Amino acid sequence: MPAGTGTAGSNQNGPATSPMYSPGEIVTAAGPLSINAPAPIVDITLGSQFVTKAYDLAVYPALRPELIFDQFATVRATNTTHRGGSVRFSFVDDISEQTTPLLENLDVDSVTLNSKALTVSMREYGTAVTNTALIRGTSMISLDPLIAERVGYNAGLSIDTLCRTALDATTVTYDDGSTATIGSIGTTATPLSGATLRQGVARLRAANVRPLRGGNYVAVISPYQAQQIMSETTDTGWRWMVGYSNNDAPSGNSVFMGEVGTYEGVRIIVNNHLTNQGQGYLMGAEALAKAFSTAPNFGPNPKTVVSPVVDKLRRFASVGWYHLVGYSVFRAEALLQIKTQATLV
Repeated sequence: MPAGTGTAGSNQNGPATSPMYSPGEIVTAAGPLSINAPAPIVDITLGSQFVTKAYDLAVYPALRPELIFDQFATVRATNTTHRGGSVRFSFVDDISEQTTPLLENLDVDSVTLNSKALTVSMREYGTAVTNTALIRGTSMISLDPLIAERVGYNAGLSIDTLCRTALDATTVTYDDGSTATIGSIGTTATPLSGATLRQGVARLRAANVRPLRGGNYVAVISPYQAQQIMSETTDTGWRWMVGYSNNDAPSGNSVFMGEVGTYEGVRIIVNNHLTNQGQGYLMGAEALAKAFSTAPNFGPNPKTVVSPVVDKLRRFASVGWYHLVGYSVFRAEALLQIKTQATLV
């Protein structure tokens, strides 16, 4: 508490004579001494016993990123032949176009069907928090809801990181030994621009990559990358500045009102749970695959586990989360990593 200030008047802090406005004997005060005058005598014994801090019983978490990546794992093994430690996805290529006229007196040659497969392995993930009867009995707040919330968020955060780590891969190796390279757009020396997104969309369309919901591709970008693209000032960029050389529209305004929204055929999502501020992801359908067990008590999402109390005095209680899951890039053609400078412009 900051020290008190001020000067006592002529009828204060003196002998107990009339008239007076300050008591002439000991004053029982809340304290501390720094907020009281030196006279009359101050006793803060009682105050130090009963005047204490008040506590806000709400417990605030750290600032958190939004969890977003799992929803883009559009390929999911929900109809497997049996339980296994991994899931194999199969690809069979189309037959090439046949545009040569047939000869009347010759039979056609048979063609082969080219195929390959992708195996996505599953691993176990999880953690738990254990508390004791003593802390449950003496804590001024109920710990069980607090622990459950933090454990639940940790499950989401951990799975989100696994998804993002899969998107950071530079190659995908198929079961036949062939390797596909994940492409990228932009450079680490330049900011994100509309031109970069247009190049990415053109490459996805040229590879016949299907868009996601709403007929748009999706770009997950960092807050810095969003600031970069929204800082464009040319007539071919995000912030269309008009009126400098013609009278078509009011001067110095933007066709977008500060929202990121959908741009160049891309639904833009700003997220801060990325590898760094200079890496984002441009995706179409089937960019990411997810494998999980379909056995009873398993599934596509982490499950909360409340441990049985087994110690002799029933003092130790645990709550945690568990998941058996795996992620992998599914079609390398459906993913482009967005690489830009990692600074504001």
